[in-house]
Amino acid sequence: MLFARFKAIYTHKFASAYSTTDEVKLAKREWAIALKGFQEPLLAYAVERTKEEHTWPPTIADFLKLINTAYKAYGLPDPRAAYLEACTCRTDPLQYKWSHNAVFFAGSQAGWYKLKSEEERVTWPLFEQSYLKIVDRVIAGERLVIPKVIMIEDKQTLSVKDLSSKIASDLSLDEEQIAPLLYYTQKTHGSGVRARYREISQKKLLEMGYKEKLPE
Repeated sequence: MLFARFKAIYTHKFASAYSTTDEVKLAKREWAIALKGFQEPLLAYAVERTKEEHTWPPTIADFLKLINTAYKAYGLPDPRAAYLEACTCRTDPLQYKWSHNAVFFAGSQAGWYKLKSEEERVTWPLFEQSYLKIVDRVIAGERLVIPKVIMIEDKQTLSVKDLSSKIASDLSLDEEQIAPLLYYTQKTHGSGVRARYREISQKKLLEMGYKEKLPE
């Protein structure tokens, strides 16, 4: 499909670039390897830019540069930059201000836990695959909105200050000794990091003699 468009755009110039059937076959193979994973909208955008910028059929390197301008045109980071951003901000993704919401959704689909626990050789292909599909949606006009975490006050639950006072009183300790163990309540409700901190605090309090369960 790509070579058919180049042939239509460049006519005899294209024919002179690939004069034999074997040359065309070999070129198609190299282009297919280089463009593997790029979806139709990005390729179509790059072809349009090719018509504007190249009077002769582009090389693979030229075309890849034009694909990268396609990401920029939509305000998107390229896949590798998006992956590195997701890895940097994987601990508490709902609290981070993303360069583009597509990065958040790709990270969600790849799995934040995997991004935190697996090696790059596992997570990079997963993320790239998800990201390229989401890029297609963005180019098609879809607006991606990251869900907001709405904290609902539980009237039946003690405030952090009251809880700290209660635990300190039960254990005959100063509140200053208990307050650090309630740090988990500052993290996003339902997030993995909050759950881990809560588990650590619960274990420490149990060792200190406090057997009641901490609020989620």
